[in-house]
Amino acid sequence: MEKFYGIQYLRGIAAGLVIIYHSMVMIAVAPYFDNPVGDFGVDIFFVISGFVMWVTTEGKNKGIREFWVSRILRVAPLYWVFTCVLVAAALLMPSLFFNSRAVDPVFLLKSLFFIPALNPDVGDVTPVYTIGWTLTYEMFFYAIFGLSLALQNLRMRLLFLAAVIVALAIVGSALAPEGPLGKTYTSPIIIEFLLGVLLGVTRQRWVGIGFLPTSLLVGASSVALVLADFTLFTRPLVYGVPAFFLVAGFISIEKYIRSNINRVALLFGEASYSLYLSHPISQRIWYVLFVTTFGQITSLAMAVWYAVGAVTAGLLGGIVCYLLVEKYLLTLAKIISRSSLKAGTAIEVQR
Repeated sequence: MEKFYGIQYLRGIAAGLVIIYHSMVMIAVAPYFDNPVGDFGVDIFFVISGFVMWVTTEGKNKGIREFWVSRILRVAPLYWVFTCVLVAAALLMPSLFFNSRAVDPVFLLKSLFFIPALNPDVGDVTPVYTIGWTLTYEMFFYAIFGLSLALQNLRMRLLFLAAVIVALAIVGSALAPEGPLGKTYTSPIIIEFLLGVLLGVTRQRWVGIGFLPTSLLVGASSVALVLADFTLFTRPLVYGVPAFFLVAGFISIEKYIRSNINRVALLFGEASYSLYLSHPISQRIWYVLFVTTFGQITSLAMAVWYAVGAVTAGLLGGIVCYLLVEKYLLTLAKIISRSSLKAGTAIEVQR
């Protein structure tokens, strides 16, 4: 399998952007930051996801079941850990939350199994652990992508993915379904996964465009992401397209990155999932410590100092989570995956 160190770097950057964004939109400091930036880290993640899924399965006889099992084992365990931590905190320490956190068993089950549902505490379509809203889209994309693996011809596989995703996005744009399932599964944001797939298909064409053009491409894409604004239906355009070119730029400079690998950047990339999932809790702990030490946030200066500390807490907490929790879960997932594949093979032999 091709290894793209630049993509790993970009994962870390995307996670860092989301951490920065959430340091500025927390209720207590949001009035002091008129233009928070970094939410487009999610869009970068989605494009990367489409790219990685295509590259890691291209030319391999990977079955649908094997793919789905591997994705569930990769995504679900750490997410379940943080969902359970949040539920426990809501029951034991409700004062930590700005919004009330009731524990509805049905809603909790839907959250754990990535089923879109209306969150009764915050009033939108998010799971119990609200940061996991992106994982609902990820798992839906994995479901579609897994089905595409039944097509061994890569061109037919690409056409299937494009047809399904574009059709769903058109339905969402034209009909704007109101229910949680319809709103999620027809959201135009799923186009960003397809953009990543297209990068996977065309990756060799980006490799040789040269360092200067690539630098301009990455710079222009970054500026576009920072300055852009979006509504629900234009997000794939104003965030997805620049994210596409940003990822393409990192693919293009892979040979330069590979010649001098930065271990710190690589660590943050490898820890990106932990950074993403753990930072809301790390930042909430920092908020409690900050308010306990300095009092309520009542000025721009205090808000800035809080945000700086929140970003630091999010990064450090993510690295600790990766080293102490996620790596253990990954090892356990590999053991379970091997056992599952062996069991599946045994069943096939018996048949």
